Amino acid sequence: MAFKDRHSPSILMKSLLILGLLGGIVISTLLTTGNSIWLSELFQYEGTTGSAAHLWLMFACGMFYVLRFIIGMFVLMQRNIGWVEGLMTSLLFFMMFYLFGISAGKQSEALGLVDYFGVGIFLIGSYINFKADYDRWKWKQLESNQGKLYTSGLFKYSMHINYFGDSLTYLGLAMITHTGVCYLIVFGICLNFIFYQIPQLDKYLLERYTDQFMSYRVNTKKFIPFIY
Repeated sequence: MAFKDRHSPSILMKSLLILGLLGGIVISTLLTTGNSIWLSELFQYEGTTGSAAHLWLMFACGMFYVLRFIIGMFVLMQRNIGWVEGLMTSLLFFMMFYLFGISAGKQSEALGLVDYFGVGIFLIGSYINFKADYDRWKWKQLESNQGKLYTSGLFKYSMHINYFGDSLTYLGLAMITHTGVCYLIVFGICLNFIFYQIPQLDKYLLERYTDQFMSYRVNTKKFIPFIY
């Protein structure tokens, strides 16, 4: 992810990200419900006798995520998205939500404690991410805050609290799938946040808000509130 000192609507690339999300959610739902023969042939999907409750729960969570993502992309996020980043992230979104949907649709057991707990984690993560981004966006609308680093709200508990919220969101979805591969995906996302995304963003913030950022990082956890 590249961080540029400029603002751009990047409408095409943001739309592509949303299409990747929707594609993974809708296609996996059509396959697991058996409502598209040609898609089953295209993806060589042999069908499943899984629980409809798991399938539709994942679909509902996925669509909720898409709605939150749309608001975040077109209202709260001002950063430019390049072609390479847009194409790769769209593909990754498609693959991740496709796998989440297929995995959830294969679960034969009724909804249980793990699933409900997963939904709770998903909602908490979604709230943390959206609340943090919304408060920062609202703060930046004030002319008096131009050129200043936002360190209030949930960001006082973690420098990258929105990434932490996303991690919880994906963990909640993985819990609904009951699938080890989906947990590995979430683990990989967390590693990407810690070893790539966060260092890249820290470098950008240090260059733009040198003194403010140096003071901020001394007194604030990097990723997980109160821990790391």
